[in-house]
Amino acid sequence: MECSGPYANKQDVQEPPRICDSTRSSNVYDFFGERRFLCLIKAGLVNDSNHRCGLTNEDLNRRWSKPNPVLHPSIYHTKGLIEYLVRVWKKPPLVYCDYHGHSRKKNVFFYGCAGAESWCSNDRLVQDEPVKYLMLPALMHRISPAFALGSCSFRVERERESTARVTVWRHLGVTRSYTMEASFCGFDRGPFKGFHLNTQHLQSVGSDFCEALNGLNDGATNVDIQLTKDINGEIAVDSEAGSGSDSVLKTDSDEDFD
Repeated sequence: MECSGPYANKQDVQEPPRICDSTRSSNVYDFFGERRFLCLIKAGLVNDSNHRCGLTNEDLNRRWSKPNPVLHPSIYHTKGLIEYLVRVWKKPPLVYCDYHGHSRKKNVFFYGCAGAESWCSNDRLVQDEPVKYLMLPALMHRISPAFALGSCSFRVERERESTARVTVWRHLGVTRSYTMEASFCGFDRGPFKGFHLNTQHLQSVGSDFCEALNGLNDGATNVDIQLTKDINGEIAVDSEAGSGSDSVLKTDSDEDFD
């Protein structure tokens, strides 16, 4: 299914980021003014000081494949809204991104979905279009000094089938379906190496993410960033790196909050 349309879905438990730079914010606001965004706040997790479970003592990010409208209303209705956009309006989201924290891996990075790296053999038979799901990480790599491209993974594992990221990718056909992880353990590379993430870092990442979304529809940006394969067949990004992070996208199954 073609991943294009005037919608993006962002699910998080953080306050919306502030965009401070006037030029950047003007471009981003122009982009946002023509699109609609769904920001879902998992109030139960925050207000009740829960780590990752709702009031039913269930991990809400393991209920996306078959959510119960009574036990998991936020998941049920969010999935229903996305499905309505896809099936009825024929306008699938441009991006789905679920914001999480990670208790082991460091830095800020994406988990995404690539059929070529799926546990399911049928997925591997379908021709992938890597530029579609790699472009947003590539843009973040160029824009955000907190983002670690080398920590990104696009592996689809059997035990992740009920997560939002995989469900939205597989069942709703959104190619750019991600989890963006922000570490609880700080940075181990780039200009912030040795520091913990603070509120300012998170707000900057949010601003950078908005700018990267804007870049998805910028033809000049897409031409400027070249996605190539190295001699090992791994995807590499040729661009003016904004983060000083690794230039090769690795696969890593060390998913914590996804």
